[in-house]
Formats: sequence, structure tokens, C-alpha cells
Amino acid sequence: MSSQGDILKKMEEWPKHYNPKEIEPRWQNKWLSREFWEKVIRFQDSDTRPVFFIDTPPPFTSGELHMGHAYWVTIADAMTRFKILQGYNVLIPQGWDTQGLPTELKVQYRLGIPKENRELFLKKCVEWTEEMIGKMKSAMMRLGYRPNWEQFEYRTYSAEYRAIIQRSLLDMFNKGMIKMRKGPVYWCPKCETAVAQSEVGYLEKQGILAYISFPLKEGGEIVIATTRPELLGATQAVAVNPEDERYKNLVGKVAIIPIFNKEVRIISDPAVDKEFGTGAVMISTYGDPQDIKWQLKYDLPVDEMIDERGRMKGTGFLDGLKVEEARKKIVEMLKQQGFLKKLEGLTHNVLSHTERSDCQSPIEFLVKDQVYISVLEFKDRLLSEMKKMTFKPSRMAYYLQEWINNMEWDWNISRQRVYGTPLPFWHCENLHLVPADPSSLPVDPTKSSPPLEKCPHCGLPLKPVTHVADVWVDSSVTVLYLAGFYNNKERFAKAFPADVRLQGTDIIRTWLFYTFFRTLMLAGDVPFKRVLVHGQVLGPDGTRMSKSKGNVVSPMDRIEEYGADAIRMTLLDAAIGDDFPFKWDTVRGKKLLLQKLWNASRLAYPFISKRKVERPEKPHVLDVWVLNEHRNFVERAISAYENQDFYVVLSMLYNYFWEIIADEYLELIKHRLFSDDQSAIYTLSRILKDIVIILHPIAPHITEEIYSKLFGDKESVLMEKLPSVSDIPSDQEAVRIGNEVKEINSAIRTKKVSMRLSMNSPVKVKLIGSLSFVEDIRKVEEDLKKTLKITQMTYEINDSSRPIIEVEPDQPMGV
Repeated sequence: MSSQGDILKKMEEWPKHYNPKEIEPRWQNKWLSREFWEKVIRFQDSDTRPVFFIDTPPPFTSGELHMGHAYWVTIADAMTRFKILQGYNVLIPQGWDTQGLPTELKVQYRLGIPKENRELFLKKCVEWTEEMIGKMKSAMMRLGYRPNWEQFEYRTYSAEYRAIIQRSLLDMFNKGMIKMRKGPVYWCPKCETAVAQSEVGYLEKQGILAYISFPLKEGGEIVIATTRPELLGATQAVAVNPEDERYKNLVGKVAIIPIFNKEVRIISDPAVDKEFGTGAVMISTYGDPQDIKWQLKYDLPVDEMIDERGRMKGTGFLDGLKVEEARKKIVEMLKQQGFLKKLEGLTHNVLSHTERSDCQSPIEFLVKDQVYISVLEFKDRLLSEMKKMTFKPSRMAYYLQEWINNMEWDWNISRQRVYGTPLPFWHCENLHLVPADPSSLPVDPTKSSPPLEKCPHCGLPLKPVTHVADVWVDSSVTVLYLAGFYNNKERFAKAFPADVRLQGTDIIRTWLFYTFFRTLMLAGDVPFKRVLVHGQVLGPDGTRMSKSKGNVVSPMDRIEEYGADAIRMTLLDAAIGDDFPFKWDTVRGKKLLLQKLWNASRLAYPFISKRKVERPEKPHVLDVWVLNEHRNFVERAISAYENQDFYVVLSMLYNYFWEIIADEYLELIKHRLFSDDQSAIYTLSRILKDIVIILHPIAPHITEEIYSKLFGDKESVLMEKLPSVSDIPSDQEAVRIGNEVKEINSAIRTKKVSMRLSMNSPVKVKLIGSLSFVEDIRKVEEDLKKTLKITQMTYEINDSSRPIIEVEPDQPMGV
């Protein structure tokens, strides 16, 4: 046995302080090595291990890895590492949502490249995208994220991925689901493109409510109230509720639109709100979605008065003005001519382009030729099939169900932009679509000849569809692309449906819905078995992070100070689905826990490093106690990982490792370690190795470092298997003794503090309790004496339900 001096010298080889700044990059480089990929990460189609497929979100390539990105990256990485330890062949991708409006706007305005110069514009879009990917990828790696970059990193603009997108559209066309038609579309004047229903929502804004007199042709007037007086000239009818007694005698009469002197009929419709304004409204083409419904219902004419840039047209005196300017001008004209009865300020909900956080502009309705995918006819099937997918938390299923129930429009997949996947179709003047030949994919119809000379339906010439696809068309085939639906039947048979879809609440009606819908239509089944919907990471003030509020926190801000593991632990210390604030004080606390683990490992290092210790035939009772606690920890932790309850693992780590192992057990066995006690060394070695493996998915860097120093049986923790505790028998007597020892420890330490004694001060102890209690403590008397510096321990037996512990200094106070 080594001397105490040798042991302490050996311990000095281990740094006192865990330094993540030095250690973490070293392990990240190791994980990125080809050797590590080959041995641990590589996905094998022919592998006999079961497949576990995580469909992770392809983030838009903004260049900034914000805290929301860091959150799902950490969840994905923790799931991946756990499943590898569990023995799965894990398919963990990382895609990039590369195409879309934000990049176009950066290139158009920041770089000053006009989109009319199409080839140069697209070239600069790709260059910008790659620069942004480089920044985000570097930050992901610094967090310890290790997806399968080598096999499953994809970009939605790549030729391979585009071919799959276009193939899926051709398949849907062949099923009769894709058509081109003219009609009203949601239009964003700021972004100058059509958008889908899933990309719009209502925002509270300040507006006006104008009360306008419409003269009646036969004499008299009807007063309507409108928030959009600038659309006065597009009015096609005046509507009232049939139950409204005020207007029953006016239904069927003719009203004259002021200023424009156009005659319209007064109609009755139950959708009119009697309580809003005057209870009489103007139906204009188009002020809101209700106007569209009325126009279709009553076959009303259509007048377009707003162009693609949100400026007025077709009025003469308002032409060229922005909507807001035209609204002010028409109100002033109505006032001057005596038609304005009243003007009120109003706070109301305005339909806006909400899916783009940097837009939020009001939506207009323009009449356009657009390409649509039929969705509405499948609502019942979607509601039925979604029940095959389980949701965590279960309440998130409601939001998908509500979205399906409330859909009113088919999916408009046309976007009037440049940087996107070309829609693989040509069309004639009658809007018949002709699809590309599948062998030509990926194809750009603006650069290629159509597969036919003329439209097979009407014989008219064909011209290319110049629109590009909605970005959700791109990202809604992630499962099919990764599982090999079109090009790898062997993988598809094993990997589909994906085991987990990981995403946030904000894209339930977009990425979740469209992936679900498209996969069901194309592959005939749901895309994933389980949907994991995480909440939002809030600012330190508990509100949503916003640059304008100054509460945005980046994971990179202080990663050098606290390390990636402490940040990961902070992000995972909340139930999936809950919103939570991110605070650096919490990260600091997590780093303290990691330091505690580092200290315990440093203490163990001289006794267990690279040393194989046999299990003793008759283990010490305190070792039996702690192994029973350990069994409970391991079983519950594995169960929590299975259910993605990472916060439960962390909570147990505090309760078990900090409070039992670090604060109690290590102190109790120090004297046995220095005596080379095999029972103590075996137990310590076992529990530390298991803890390192269990904690690895959440805190991979520190666990790799500790594993390499203490055990090093393999090149990485990930080459181990999850610990088994089936060999640890239940021993209630040992558990009882251990709990009694904890109680005595706590009481004596508290007494020493109250007497202003140091923890190393010798004391005399008298224990008063039941016979069974005294008998228990006699079995561990020597351990207590050496741990708590007890020079004399006496006992008194009585019938009290709780033991009494008396403590006095071994020498007079003040000596």
C-alpha cells in the first residue's frame, strides 16, 4: 500500500479546478476526428442494431446561434448520446434551411445586388448562406453538438436535396393535388411575395374606425363603419345582419359609394356583427378574409386597388400612395365633402406577416395566378391520422388539431422571389400545369425546355412557372429525404417513421403540419412516432428575448468563463414544453456542481485510476447502503432519459451525488481508502464510472475528461454501454443504517457549528435511542468516529421514537 504522502502526491497530478476553456475544445476536436466518426457516429444501413432517427429542425441560416437554437441543439445532442450508449444505430442529421427571403433581402440591400441580375444575385445568396452556416456550425460545435455531419448534413439549396423536393411535388401533382389558379392570395407588400395561411396571424395595432355616410338612391342614407376607408372604391356591396331591425327595410335597396359615385346593393348576411360600429359594413375586394368569403358567396365583381408594393392603384387621385397615406387622404376628402360622420381611434387585430419576425407587416389580398396544393379536402384524414403520433407534452397535440380544424385555404406554395427551389412546372394561358420529366430533376423551368411542345389539355403554348417554392415545401420533406424514401429502400424500411420530431412551439402549424401532411400523402403514413415540442428560452427578466428590450442572451457570451457543459445543464433543467428564463447565475450554480464532481474524481484518482478492483465477497454495510441508493439513481435516470426528462436526471444528481455521495459517503470512506479497503475502492470506482456514463449525454466534456483519467477502458464514454444495476440486491437494513448515519452526521456537524467548533475538533458523543438503533450504530461506530473526530461514543437505550444526540467538546471550551 502506498504511503499517505504518495497518495497525496498522486492526487496533485489532477488539477484542483476544472478548466472548461482548456478541456472542452480538446474533446470537441476528438469528436470531430474521422476515427471517432468511424467508431461511434457513423450510420450503417446494414447494421443489425436498431435504428433511432431524430428529425432535427434545419435552422434558417441567419449566422447567429441564438438561445433557442442552443436549446434544441442541446436536447438533440443529449438524446443522441443517450441512444448511442443504449446501443442504437442513431440517425442524427443536421440540415440548413438555406433558401428564403431574409437572405435575399441581405443580398439585395446590404450587398447592393439587384435581384434582376439573377445569376449574380443567386451566386451572392449562396456565398452569404455559406458564410452564415460557418458561423452557426462553429457555435454548435462549441456547445459540444455532434450530429452526423459526415453523412447527414444537408442544405436545402443543394442539387440532391432540390431533386427530392421537386420529385415530391411531381408525385403530388400526379395524385391530382397540385393546381394553378387565379384568385385572392395573402400578400406581404414589404416582402413583395405571396405567403401561406400558416405564415400569417393577427397583431394588435392602432387604427381608426371611420363612420361614412352612403347616400341611398331612393333618398336617405346608411352609415357604415370601416377600418379601411382607403378601399372605398373597391366596395361591391353593403351588408347588414338579417336580424338587425334597424336595416330590415333597407335590404335590397341601392346605396351610392361616396366620392366614387358607384352604385352597390344592400344585402343581408348572418356573418355581419350587429354590435360592431353601426352594424352595417362595406364588402370590398379585398379588405380581409371575410370579404373573400362574401365575394365568392355572392359572386361579386373584383376591383384591385393595391399593388404588390402596397401602393394604391386604379383610383386616379390615390394612385401611388402607400396604404397609410391613402387612408389619411380619403378620410380628409370624406370630411371635406360631408360624408364623414365620425372618426374614432381603435385598437384592433390586424392580419400580418407574423411568421417572419423581422417583417410583421399588414397583409393585403391580391388577385394572382398561383400554384396550390390541395389540403382542405384531407382535413378529416389528417385529424384521424395525427392520433398515431404521441406528443410531449401531450397538450401540444391540441395546437396541431386546432390548426387543422381552422384551416380555410389550400396551401399556396408560390413565392414571387428568386432564391428558392424552382417549381418544376410549365403552364399555358388556361393555367393547366405540365410537369417536368422526373429524369431531368433538379430542373429550372426558366432555363429548360418543357417536356411537351404544347399544352396536352388545350393545345396552347407553354411557358415556365417562374415562381419558387415556399420554404416550408423545402423543409417538409426532411423525414423522406433522410430516411431514403426515394433512393434507399433498405434504410427506409428500418428508419421510417422517424422516432422523434424535435421542434419548438412556434413552428407547429408550419414545419410540423407540412411534414405531417406531405409525408402522409406521399408515403401513406405519419412521419414520426413521437413529437417533442420544447418551450421557449426567455430573457433573464422572464419575457421573450428581444433586441429592442435588451434582454437577448447568446450562449457564446460567457461560454469561455462557464463552459458548454454548465450551459447545457442550465438549458436542460426544465420540463420539455415549459418556457423558462436563462440566467447566468443559474449557469454558475451548474458549474459548481461540475466542480463538485471534479473534486470527487480527484479524491478517487490515486485509488482507482486505471485499476481493476474485484468486487468484495463481504462488502462494508455503508457500501451496501450507497449501492442501494445508486441503484435507485441509475434506474430512475435511465427512465428519465427515455422520456426526455433531463431535468429529472439533474435533480437526482443533486439529491444523490451532491447530498449523499459528496457530502456523506466520501467523508465516511476516506479513512478506508487510505487503508486500501477493497470494498470502499470497488464501490467508489463503480459509482463514479456509472455517474460519468449517466451524466455524459448532458455534460459530455467533463465526463469524457474524468473517464479518460480514471478509467480509460475505451477511447470515449460513448463506446461504453449504459450501466446495469441488476446485480445490486435490495438491502433494507443497510439503507436504514445509512439513513441513520446521515442523521447523526448532520446533527453532530450542526452541534459543532453552534458551539463554534471546527469540523476537525474532537468531540465526545452520547447516543440515546432504541435498542435497534444502538445496534445499528455499533456496526459503523469506527466509521463515525474517524469521520467526525469522535474520541468517545457512549450509548443509552430508551423507548424514544427519535434518537437524541448529545455532543460536547473533548476539551474545555477556550483551551
